[in-house]
Amino acid sequence: MEILAIGAHPDDVELGTGGLLIKAARRGHGVHIYTATRGSAGGDPMARVIEAQKSAKLIGAKNLWLDDLPDTRLREGIDLISRIESRIDMIHPDLILTHHVRDVHHDHRTLALATIEAARYESNILAYEIPLTRDFEPRTLFDISDTIDDKVELVNTFASQREKIYTRASAIRGLAEFRALQSRFHGSVTHVEAYDVAKLCLSSEFVLKRVPYQKPQVQKNQEAPRVELQTLV
Repeated sequence: MEILAIGAHPDDVELGTGGLLIKAARRGHGVHIYTATRGSAGGDPMARVIEAQKSAKLIGAKNLWLDDLPDTRLREGIDLISRIESRIDMIHPDLILTHHVRDVHHDHRTLALATIEAARYESNILAYEIPLTRDFEPRTLFDISDTIDDKVELVNTFASQREKIYTRASAIRGLAEFRALQSRFHGSVTHVEAYDVAKLCLSSEFVLKRVPYQKPQVQKNQEAPRVELQTLV
């Protein structure tokens, strides 16, 4: 399986779906990360780039693409949609993970909507939550009991964000424990990541299915602008 995780800022993907990504990479699935900004509004962008690189290596990601769009000023439009779509076309992911459309942060909401548009021909899209996400209704639950410590370590990689309450181990563990309690799994399931469903296709064996879709050919005078991103991992 190929998984594309999309975030607005360095550390978003780790906060929202780090446990799943770590487990997926360890089981041989391909993990790819696209981050739209370098987080300049929340710290030194160069420091955050280095932190994101370290984090991607800890996850075991195949690719990390750090774009350089303006932090706190993301706009849903053809440019952002095309950048996301270019990554989708490159990877052909079985599963796409992105922000929630009702997230508290403007950049997160914008990226979620742009992802859904960019992935209109894709089969499986899940929205993750972070400790600050509001009005989130979990539809899919994923057991990260065996990777919660790794997820905390992953977020701790972002030393420049350490003073923020939502990056603390207590916030990460607390949210995962709360979702585990809600799941009613009990037993050995102590920590859970929750996801909302934007789109989901299941096979007759009740596993994720990627429906083949012939993407319409774009006429030459309608071609989207080319996107060149630096591959950092």
